[in-house]
Amino acid sequence: MRKLIYNKISLILKLFVCIAILFVLFRLVPYREILDAFKHSRKIYILFGFLIFLFIQLIAILRWQFLLHSLGVKASFRDVFDASFAGLFFNLVFPSFIAGDVFKGFSISTFHGEAKKIASSVLMDRFNGSFALGLVAFFSFLIGKHLLPQEQKSITLSLVILCLVIGFFSLLIFSKSFFIFFTNFFKKDSLLKKKLLNLQEQLYFFRKKPSIFMKTLLYSLPVQILTSISFFVISKAFGENVGVIYFLILVPIIMMIALVPITIAGGGTRELAAIHFLQLIGINKNIAFSISILNFVFTLLIGLLGGVFYVAVYHRRLQPRS
Repeated sequence: MRKLIYNKISLILKLFVCIAILFVLFRLVPYREILDAFKHSRKIYILFGFLIFLFIQLIAILRWQFLLHSLGVKASFRDVFDASFAGLFFNLVFPSFIAGDVFKGFSISTFHGEAKKIASSVLMDRFNGSFALGLVAFFSFLIGKHLLPQEQKSITLSLVILCLVIGFFSLLIFSKSFFIFFTNFFKKDSLLKKKLLNLQEQLYFFRKKPSIFMKTLLYSLPVQILTSISFFVISKAFGENVGVIYFLILVPIIMMIALVPITIAGGGTRELAAIHFLQLIGINKNIAFSISILNFVFTLLIGLLGGVFYVAVYHRRLQPRS
């Protein structure tokens, strides 16, 4: 009961933060200018950006299926597609992108069992995507740092923080001694500690078979590169003529900030980050906001389609199993 109340309060607070940030942003960025920018935008580029967004979801589904198969969970493409697509809706209802991952894991385990393996595949899927995010940002920065403005302290600092966070979680997953040291902060007989230790045992599989992790990167890298390209394509809709290398450096930072679980689906935090970083490369704050809000709209559209799909189709499939 307490947990349910806590979850409701957490959801309300995050929704409030999301609305508050967006309200402030609309005060800072005149909505009439945003509407005018959309009115005069080239819609073909927006459509192309949306199609890229859809293609990214497909690659992500194939990535998770590969991880499941590598762990011995022989889920069909339909099972993985259904769970992933319906899970996109839950990302809109609950904080950040955690709820969709939980739903995906639950639904696949409903059909195939192996709950621990599936939980580790979901976590590794998320981590591998973040690892690729860091790689794209880091190497793009090395290639294009001479093109960035002189005042690039916030970009450099953000990249350092991004790499440190990814490094920390890499140690948690792949270093048993570091993980044990980290869990020593929990009580000895803590249920959470036991669950974390069990999960780490499952994740240790990927340390023993690094080739699987590397093969998964072959899915994750195109996902992160295409995410940056989708921002680049959308910028073309508003007449911007900024090189794609800038987006390959900055979009991973923007998306990592959006993953911080303080708003719903990253709404607001993504826009704040986009305005700050895209202004550094000469994009007007109105256009920066419009580019980011379109990415948010794409997320909402896919999530709502996932909700319709869940209610109309997938919920019925799950009911007999449940």
